[in-house]
Amino acid sequence: MLTLTLTADLTGVTELRPDDTPEEPFWYTFKVQCTSCREVHPNFVNVSRFEANDMSGSRGEANFVWKCKSCKRESSATIKAPPIPYQQASPPTRQKIIEFDCRGLEFTEFKPEGDWLATGLESGSKFAAIDLTEGEWFDYDEKAGDEEQNEASRNLKFNEQCKAQNIPHAPPTNTTNPTFKMSNFMPINPRPMLQNLVNEEVVIRLKWGQTEYKGRLVSIDSYMNIQLSGAEEWIDQEMTSSLGQVLIRCNNVLWIQGANQNNGNGDVKMEG
Repeated sequence: MLTLTLTADLTGVTELRPDDTPEEPFWYTFKVQCTSCREVHPNFVNVSRFEANDMSGSRGEANFVWKCKSCKRESSATIKAPPIPYQQASPPTRQKIIEFDCRGLEFTEFKPEGDWLATGLESGSKFAAIDLTEGEWFDYDEKAGDEEQNEASRNLKFNEQCKAQNIPHAPPTNTTNPTFKMSNFMPINPRPMLQNLVNEEVVIRLKWGQTEYKGRLVSIDSYMNIQLSGAEEWIDQEMTSSLGQVLIRCNNVLWIQGANQNNGNGDVKMEG
């Protein structure tokens, strides 16, 4: 799973989200990379959660189906749920906007093209057709009686190896006006963090019950499925069976951590 997150400094507005409905679908714009040959498609691609495309071999449908020009491998991505509105928080927090089930591909760059929506924090005013691509948005909140000045300093961060840099901006001239500063978008890809755990003893927590697998992480395939050797099944902190070599589907995993860690929260979360 790949999660698109946002960190934003909101004052006077909240519930920032894409305007994404069946009547007016939002097209999520990304650069895409093949996980088999690592080729990056030169152009941006668009993904809508309301568009269904057939996969070859009668394998069903996906929101986005793509064939790599380099290795000819077909890959897909599907959006599982509607976008989640970003809620105002102080200090700003990283929050999940939307999640993709990617099979054989990774999204490596995001452009916030399309219309966005927001809500006045105290007035409840509805703001529509917000354009985040130019870095600034100005409006007037009639209920609050204040000019709505949204100064979006945008920076994109695509994986744990990329450093986010805040873009300097001038503070609003009227500090009582609601403001909006967007710090970064981040498509979170767990693959680099998982690769650091290869050949290490790990603990994998599944999404149901209190089930954990413990063993040595052997490999992660292009679909993010995880292979363990010497695996043991633990339920409610008691070992129930020795499984040997197992392959665990990524969709069943809640988190993964090194066996020498004891925080119980996972170094690598497979969902936001």
